[in-house]
Amino acid sequence: MDYDRQVPAVERAITLLETLAAAPDGLMAGELAQQMQLSRSTLFALLNTLKAHRYVEQPDERGPYRLGAALFALLPGQSRRLDRMVEAFHADAEIAALSETAVLTILEGSDIIVVAQRESQQTVRVVYPAGERRPADTSAAGLALLAGQPDAPDAPEILRQVRQSGLAQRQTDDLLELACPICADGVRPVAALQIALPVYRQTAVPTLTHTLRQTAARLSYRLGAPVYQPYGWASGDALEPTTPLSRKEIDQFLRQPWGARLACLRPDGTPHVVPLWYEWDGRFLWLAASPGAYWQGYVRENGRVSLTVDEPWPPLRRALVVGEVEAVAETAVPGGLVGLRQRLASHYLGQSASGRAEFQDIAGWQAFRILPEKISGYRGLGRVMNNE
Repeated sequence: MDYDRQVPAVERAITLLETLAAAPDGLMAGELAQQMQLSRSTLFALLNTLKAHRYVEQPDERGPYRLGAALFALLPGQSRRLDRMVEAFHADAEIAALSETAVLTILEGSDIIVVAQRESQQTVRVVYPAGERRPADTSAAGLALLAGQPDAPDAPEILRQVRQSGLAQRQTDDLLELACPICADGVRPVAALQIALPVYRQTAVPTLTHTLRQTAARLSYRLGAPVYQPYGWASGDALEPTTPLSRKEIDQFLRQPWGARLACLRPDGTPHVVPLWYEWDGRFLWLAASPGAYWQGYVRENGRVSLTVDEPWPPLRRALVVGEVEAVAETAVPGGLVGLRQRLASHYLGQSASGRAEFQDIAGWQAFRILPEKISGYRGLGRVMNNE
């Protein structure tokens, strides 16, 4: 048996990957064919195979080929979660609303690695080639990830600021980066979502920051996070005194995709609190209970509930709803139970999620609605001061 024999097709695939690794901006098919001296049929057979397994990607079907995210799943310490993150990143249709280049990054040692990118369509834009590695402390995404590492007595002040705000920023003379953590458990970062823009477009930062945070929360929900509270509760040291929200502000707040906590009573009188998704239509809060949800049995016995919704970063808005909850027949649910589940999926996971088969299944599911008796909302955590 010839143990020294090599497989030409494998050698060509390795050479192709090495060629792309040497071209951070990617290469067109013609450039690859010329550099590798391959026929177009052989080249496209290789590219199609590697694309199918996500070792090569082509963001634009007429654009250059680049290294794909599957390569980074081979890194030590990475797992199938990376594949799920990249899938969620590419499936999130609203990322386009960021209007600037967005990248998904992970922490590997003291560096961050770009594992996926959605390029801006603007003429002047920032580009981060897949596979790019940078020292973590030189990027906003790196700061967002370093802030989630175990605290050290000499941790830089900038990391404490990131933990408090849930947002990392880094600016040079001509570039501004913003990043938020992605937390599979809702608290500890496993990746970071970063956008980058030329400094001269920084007037759009307030809008971009809001959209970036909402997107990072959606990606976290897609990975299974029950709520989105990066780094845990934010510190209240630098916050303004508590002030009430107006009814209009509460209404707007409840329409955003924050996770909620439903509190009800067990038969023995002890409290039961569960994180869940909800829909607010201006009159009712709509909930969908899975077949095995304990809380649906508890609220049938005692229809009094409270529901809290929290914003995990300053200005730390929150709303408390107290009211009666009731089970609703499917015929009385706007759009039916399938419609409710699809709307919840779209609201928390992005528009594309509503078409997924799992959200069309209603076997054993039950719709509930809460009619609020009292709704209160506040921002800030400090004490209300009065000058009398």
